[in-house]
Amino acid sequence: MNSMIFSAISAFCLTFLKFFKASVLYKLVVKISDRVSAWWADSVIMNFLRKEHFEKLSAKSVLQKVVYTPFSIFGAINKRFASYLSDVTENSVILNLSRCFMNNALALNTRFYGCILLGMLITREVISLQFSLLTAGLALIGILFVLTDYNVTDFFAQSSIIRFVTATAGFPHLSWNIYKKEDVKRPAALILAVIAGGVMGLMSLKSLIFALALPVVFVGVCTVMVYPISGVFFAAFAAPFVPTMLLAGLCTLTFCSVLVKSVCEKNFKWKIDGVGTSLGFFLLFMLVSCIFSFSITKSMMVWGMYLIFVGFYFVIINTVKTKEQLYAILKVFVIAGALVSLYGVLQYIFGWNTSNAWIDEEMFEEATMRAYSTMENPNVLGEYLLLVIPLSALFMLRAGGKTFQKWFYLGVFLLSALCMIFTQSRGCWLGLILAAAVFVTFYNGRLWGFLPLVLLILPFVIPETMVDRMMSVGNLEDSSTSYRVFIWLGTFQMLKDFWIGGIGMGEGSFRSVYPLYSYNAIVAPHSHNTFLQLLVEGGIAALVIFVITMALFIKNMASVYRRCGKDSMEAMTALAIGSGVLGFLLQSMFDYTFYNYRMMAMLFMILAFGGLLNYLGNKKGQEL
Repeated sequence: MNSMIFSAISAFCLTFLKFFKASVLYKLVVKISDRVSAWWADSVIMNFLRKEHFEKLSAKSVLQKVVYTPFSIFGAINKRFASYLSDVTENSVILNLSRCFMNNALALNTRFYGCILLGMLITREVISLQFSLLTAGLALIGILFVLTDYNVTDFFAQSSIIRFVTATAGFPHLSWNIYKKEDVKRPAALILAVIAGGVMGLMSLKSLIFALALPVVFVGVCTVMVYPISGVFFAAFAAPFVPTMLLAGLCTLTFCSVLVKSVCEKNFKWKIDGVGTSLGFFLLFMLVSCIFSFSITKSMMVWGMYLIFVGFYFVIINTVKTKEQLYAILKVFVIAGALVSLYGVLQYIFGWNTSNAWIDEEMFEEATMRAYSTMENPNVLGEYLLLVIPLSALFMLRAGGKTFQKWFYLGVFLLSALCMIFTQSRGCWLGLILAAAVFVTFYNGRLWGFLPLVLLILPFVIPETMVDRMMSVGNLEDSSTSYRVFIWLGTFQMLKDFWIGGIGMGEGSFRSVYPLYSYNAIVAPHSHNTFLQLLVEGGIAALVIFVITMALFIKNMASVYRRCGKDSMEAMTALAIGSGVLGFLLQSMFDYTFYNYRMMAMLFMILAFGGLLNYLGNKKGQEL
């Protein structure tokens, strides 16, 4: 029945498409599109984007050498001590035991986990002297695990269901060879398991959750230290879910892992590109503003968060080595976005923890909820989705004949778009419109021929509340709009006195100075505009270097799109990433998008993924 319905819908669409393409309206739009394309090709913007000399000059510039200086210290250590340090890490007893523990944990070896369980139960019960049927049952399970001695990870590798699921998600050749088999049979592994169980038993007397989390954290730390790229995968997936400090800790750990690798691995060389150079100077200018801040301590804490997340840019471009790794990370990023979107949609439908705190109830009586999912604020959720939606569209379009994968990413795309609607974020809607316009224009400009048809359908599809919200853009009767306008006016008054050097980073400095210039006694933690906020915090130099960074990034994406051919996967990925960033920057005109540090971290991740694409465009083969 379902197949008949889908076949009928498909046949209708194909027939309609055939007649529409033959219509005068479509031909007229195509002619206009071709004229606009020709004009755009000769425009000042395109001439700037075509120029390739800047990257070549920046590679030899004094500016890049300045940014490269801290990394060159590790390069000098590598040159002199790499062989010695490599031997030390290979022969270290502690490191070998840690790797042994990690490999058994990754293998999901039942004997290993059985020993942990028994060690934990025995220690806990001996000390507390509280035996129960539950303890006896768990002990029995532990004994069965010890007697079984089976690697569950091998089951995942052999399971046809797991292979189907991973292939549908876009990982048809996913390898489960994630542990060293020689470590699983070592007696030391069982001794380590019993010791770990004993430690967990002691800790469980205070906190069972903390005790259970301890081995997970230890294995995670070991995995990131041995395989730095795993930290990139973890961060790309975990960013929208975990607290800011936990994400900062993960990024810092991965950075430390790469630093260790850079001094121990022979011939390791740091890569620094034009965007990385600009980011380095951006950090430098913001540091200077912190030194002269109205709240130095708080400003330095904010700068520390910038240092961690901007530094993660350099981690990514120096860790990911192949196309397969890059596209796998991007898919993980999109799948995380799908889970966030699913929760946001369910939250909106069922009213889970939703609030009307972000809505002017007098103007929008029917719009009583806004989804914010795991991002704490609907605008922040919308900003995150601006980066996710173009990538989900990319994987949907490039799935080709892989039917299940295509349907999966179609579902992800629709789910993310629906969640974007439920955010009720007008700035993000405008950003999505810009991202969609850029993506469609460079993917296939002739698709604009369907614009009249889309405009006819939209009134029957778009909810009335969404239309009302969009039409209210610029309406000063809306408390949200008037609130922002008054804050901007107060910020402009501040800039008359502080546009050169800024007031210092963070909410502490802004709250110290802004009340002296505020309109209508409005209290605000920031200026609700990223560009204004950077100008206020770091002065004109910080704003200029940030704008240059974004311009260089877009230029690099345009370069990849042009060099690799518009139909290639690299060009399409550059288009998706670039359009998402442009939409994000438009939303940044209406909100301070760096106020949420996780959102800032994800933007710099996306910039790094784009930087990797630029390297791919300059290299032959799979290796970066």
